[in-house]
Amino acid sequence: MKKVNFIIIFSFLIGLVLPAFATAAEPLNVNAKAALLVEVSTGEVYYAKNEKDHCYPASTTKIMTALLAIEAVERGDVKLSDMVEASATSQEGLAWDGSTQNIIPGEIMSLEDLLYCALVSSANEACNIIAEYIANGSVSDFVLLMNKRAKELGCDDTNFTNTTGLPDGDHYTTAYDLYLMTLEALSHPEFVKICNTAVWETKATNVSDPRLLSTTNSLLVPDKQEYYYQHALGVKTGSTSDAGFCLVSSAEKNGIQLISVVLGAEATQREDESYEIKSFTETRKMFTWFYDSFSYKDILKSSELICDVPVKLGQGVDSVIVRPSSSLRLILPNEVEPDAFVREITIYSQIEGADDLLAPVFADQVLGEISLSRGGKVYGPFTLIAITDIALSKIEYMKAKIKDTLDKAWVKWTIALIVLIFAMYIAFVIRYNYIRNKRKQELKAQQASQIIPFDTDRS
Repeated sequence: MKKVNFIIIFSFLIGLVLPAFATAAEPLNVNAKAALLVEVSTGEVYYAKNEKDHCYPASTTKIMTALLAIEAVERGDVKLSDMVEASATSQEGLAWDGSTQNIIPGEIMSLEDLLYCALVSSANEACNIIAEYIANGSVSDFVLLMNKRAKELGCDDTNFTNTTGLPDGDHYTTAYDLYLMTLEALSHPEFVKICNTAVWETKATNVSDPRLLSTTNSLLVPDKQEYYYQHALGVKTGSTSDAGFCLVSSAEKNGIQLISVVLGAEATQREDESYEIKSFTETRKMFTWFYDSFSYKDILKSSELICDVPVKLGQGVDSVIVRPSSSLRLILPNEVEPDAFVREITIYSQIEGADDLLAPVFADQVLGEISLSRGGKVYGPFTLIAITDIALSKIEYMKAKIKDTLDKAWVKWTIALIVLIFAMYIAFVIRYNYIRNKRKQELKAQQASQIIPFDTDRS
C-alpha cells in the first residue's frame, strides 16, 4: 500500500511518550484522603488520588437524593410546584446538630423549595421529606432507589443507608463514584440551576415566613475571597467528623468543563485562630492548576489544505486539493504544539492496484483519509474530501477511449489481421498485374513471330 506520510516530530521527543495529563507545571498534590479531577467531554482523568477507596461522603450524598427527585419531575411523576407536607417520620434519624432549615411536621413547602433547601443550604430534613414524597411515604424505599440508580450509573463501590449522608458505617462511596453521579446530575438543567445558586428565598409556608437560603459552597460566594472561584458551577459540600470536609464541584473556563471531587480534607487553624477549610482550597487549587496548564489546541482543521491528488481527464487541470471533512481539537498541555502529532495520509487512488482517479470529480467527494497519533494514541481516521469540482475534458476523454480501445488485445489482433490481409491483397494485385503484363508481352511477342512477310517479287 502506498501511503502519503507526513511525519512531523516534536522537538522534544519525550513529548511523544508523556501521558495525556503531563505538563511542565509543578506536580499537583491534593491534601485530602481522596481526590479526582476529570474533564467532562472526554472523561479524561487529570488527577486521581485514592479515587476507588471507600470514603464517607457526608452531605455529598444529597447529589443522588436530588437527582432522583429531578428525574421524577422529568418523567412527569411529580411537579416542582407540588406542595409537600412534612411528616413526623421525616424527622427521624436526624442529628440534633446537623444542617437544617427547621422544617417542622405539618409544614407545607413546594418540592422546588425543598430541593433548594437540600442542595443550597444542605437541610437534612428536606431530604427525608423529598424521599417520602417520591417513594410513597417511605424513606427506606427511597434509599433502595438511590442504590439502584447508583448501580445503573456504574457506581460499583457505593452503598447508601440514608438520604442525607449522616454517619453510618455502611454508608460509603468513592471519589470516582461521586464523579459518575455528578456527571449524570449535571446533564439535568434543573439540578445545575439549583446547585449553582448562592442565595435563594423560599416562598412563605403555612407556618413560616420566607426563608433566605445561603449556599454552603464557598466557591460560589464572592465575599469569601479565600475560597471564591469565579468559574465554579456548584455542586455540593459535605462534612462530618468521620467524613472530614468534602466537596464535589464543577467549573467551566475556555470551553472546558471539569468535575472535581475532594473527600476527607481537613480544616487547619491559622495564626489568627480562624480555620482554612481544605476542601475548598484544594478544589480551587485543582481548577487553577488545570486551567493554567492545559488548553484546547487545533490539531486538524477542516479548512486545512492537505495535499494534491492527481486527476486524469480533467479539463485544464491534472490534480485536486483535498481537505479534512472535520476538525480535531484536543486538550493538551500548553507547551505541546500541534506539530507534535504524526500524520498518516492515505489517498485511495494511490493504493497499490487501485484505479486512477478520473474526472469528473465533485466537491466534497471522499478521496482518502488521515490519521494522527501521539504517544501511542491514534485519532481518526478522518476522511479527506475534494475542495472543488473537476470537470471532464471531452477531448482527453476521447483520447483516453481511443487509447484504451487500441490497447485491447483483440483490437491489436484485428488491426494486425487487417494489415496482413491488406498487405496480402496488395501483394496479390502486384503479382496479378505482373503476371498479366508478362502474358501481354509474351502474347505480343508470339503474335509478332507469326506475321508473314510480304514478297514484292511475286506477281
